[in-house]
Amino acid sequence: MNSPRHSLSIALLIVILCGLLAAQQQPAAQSSAVVPRLVNFAGKAIDGKGSVATGVQGATFSIYKDQYDGAPLWVETQNITADAKGNYTVQLGAMKNEGMPQDFFTSGEARWLGIRINGGEEQPRVLLLSVPYALKAEDAQTLGGLPASAYMLAGASGSATAGSTMILSPATALPPGTVTGSGTADYVPLWTGSSVLTNSVLFQTGSGTAAKIGINTTTPQAALDINGSVTVRSLLNLPAAATATSAAGADSRPFGLVASTFNSSTHTAANQVFHWMAEPAGNNTSSPSATLNLLFGAAPNAAAETGLKINSKGQFIFAAGQTFPGAGSGTVTSVGLSAPSSDFTVANSPVTGSGTLTMSWNVPPTSVDTINAIVKRDNTGSFSAGAITAVSVTSGGTALTGNTATGAGVVGIASSDGYGVIGESNTGFGVYGQSHSFPGVNGVSTSNPGVAGLSGSSHGVTGETESTAGFGVYGVNDASGGTGIYGVGTVGVTGVSNGASAGVYGTSNGGWALDGYGTSGATGLLAGSDTGYAGWFNGDMHVDGTLSKAGGSFKIDDPLDPANKYLSHSFVESPDMMNIYNGNITTDANGNAIVTLPNYFEALNRDFRYQLTVMGQFAQAIVSSEVENRQFSIKTDKPNVKVSWQVTGIRHDAWANAHRIPNEELKPAQERGFYQHPELYNAPAEKSIMYARFPEAMKQWKASRTQTAVHAGNTAKELPAPPKP
Repeated sequence: MNSPRHSLSIALLIVILCGLLAAQQQPAAQSSAVVPRLVNFAGKAIDGKGSVATGVQGATFSIYKDQYDGAPLWVETQNITADAKGNYTVQLGAMKNEGMPQDFFTSGEARWLGIRINGGEEQPRVLLLSVPYALKAEDAQTLGGLPASAYMLAGASGSATAGSTMILSPATALPPGTVTGSGTADYVPLWTGSSVLTNSVLFQTGSGTAAKIGINTTTPQAALDINGSVTVRSLLNLPAAATATSAAGADSRPFGLVASTFNSSTHTAANQVFHWMAEPAGNNTSSPSATLNLLFGAAPNAAAETGLKINSKGQFIFAAGQTFPGAGSGTVTSVGLSAPSSDFTVANSPVTGSGTLTMSWNVPPTSVDTINAIVKRDNTGSFSAGAITAVSVTSGGTALTGNTATGAGVVGIASSDGYGVIGESNTGFGVYGQSHSFPGVNGVSTSNPGVAGLSGSSHGVTGETESTAGFGVYGVNDASGGTGIYGVGTVGVTGVSNGASAGVYGTSNGGWALDGYGTSGATGLLAGSDTGYAGWFNGDMHVDGTLSKAGGSFKIDDPLDPANKYLSHSFVESPDMMNIYNGNITTDANGNAIVTLPNYFEALNRDFRYQLTVMGQFAQAIVSSEVENRQFSIKTDKPNVKVSWQVTGIRHDAWANAHRIPNEELKPAQERGFYQHPELYNAPAEKSIMYARFPEAMKQWKASRTQTAVHAGNTAKELPAPPKP
């Protein structure tokens, strides 16, 4: 945009430059008296967002041959000072010794001025114009309208004499690689391109020995002042302040730490300064050394020695007045040692000045079974001992063997991948626990089974109760991913009920009450199946809830070969809770028939759909009236036509309305990225839903398969029934 102020200033620029051209054609002896080629320019500072910029700003002025494209012929960057309205005045050419180039305006070609504020987007270029009545300056290089060459003598040499006219060279552009960009005074420039400069984060005040460099600060307080974190990837060295002589050593440069405090008396902030400094020791000796000293001072006082130092061996030398815990004066006057005489002998106790306390074992600790020896574990964590008896007589107590009034027979706790209790016996019980009111055996583990039972031919774990309110085996899982009861063996877990109770009973507050996982033809209780059954139910089964499955079928003895074959049919699937009703009916002499449905039909179903098939002849059949009052009507175009009919309905009873099955849903966050059958998607077993929900239980299951394979060849006897309490 061309403002009047821009146009006037630029016109003045043309007048002054044209007037200066003639003066520049004079001999060099006269050129020194020429006024510098500076041009006043007035403008308005607008930043890259279109807002008025005030105060000190960086401005870049460029002169172009073209209005839109092309490289600049001349570039200059200055600091301008804009008033509250953004108005400023600047002298173009002030940053260059030669001022404005004289040949920009001699060719008669248009020139355009572009302006950038603080390196922002360049404002629209302004056409440089002439001032009215100053156009006569265009004749400055002619005489009578003719160029100077018209008055040269024929055959004159090419060199100019004192009386000849100087021939001007054509206007030339600036050389390639002209530097562009913007900058602010006192900032160290940063190259942002091969020829573009802008401000860096380095700021300098002063010069010479008084120079100060600031990083991310414009008010540096030291030779180098950094506002931000510093990472030193090699040795940070604070060298000595001088070189030692035989007369004296030299301290290191100090490492300073400053705290600021407020003085209630002077009502001002005051700095508290600590210095760490390396100081020479034993200078001008055959074994010189140094100490690391702590100094302190409250500004403006210089930091002074505190007396605390560390020698070259890391030993502390304390300041005068240092005290240690003790009675009265706070100074330790005596150090003593006592120990059970049955285990130790103590010598030199107490120490009142200097000395050494000694303590010796009567019987050294050992991992073997030694009388009166304190037990220690060997390098495998094991030790040997005779009988271990622990008797508890309080509620919740623990006993390894023996009787308790109220407590657990055995408690085993494993803090990592191990077992709470492992018992092994060739003919008797591997582990036997007895309690009158608490579990006979209780196992707790943070990552593996609290109690594990493994048998080659009999039960891994057997539980029996004589109480109507008790459980033969009772497992509780209080954490997500664990297992209440986990069994490995020919039969992992067996539950038997001789009355009206349950053989196996599971409850859950958010997980799965029972989980089955069968492998290699076996039946298990942990989920999914390799080749066997996750669960086998020999009898009727009732599910009071929604049954979800990947597939389903009936499986019976094949009627054609019941001894050798099975016959299976798949379930009929539907995205809805659909019921199917069908039958056959024959229309009367008028081609009409009424189908009567069960009493509960309309109470149970909605959204009816019909299908009719004519049997025995070609005829047409339609549903003449839909279901109403448990009936619907069929009409055929012929009399006495047999029709096979089918009606479907969608359940809308109270339970179905409250438990609609979503056809498609996102997996829970815990199961995303996992599969019900990862092997079908070329994924490892660890990507199964079971691993997502029960990672620890699946690790145990996987480990148990390895253990089962290891023990597969072992012969194990069935455990005898435990004695009665």
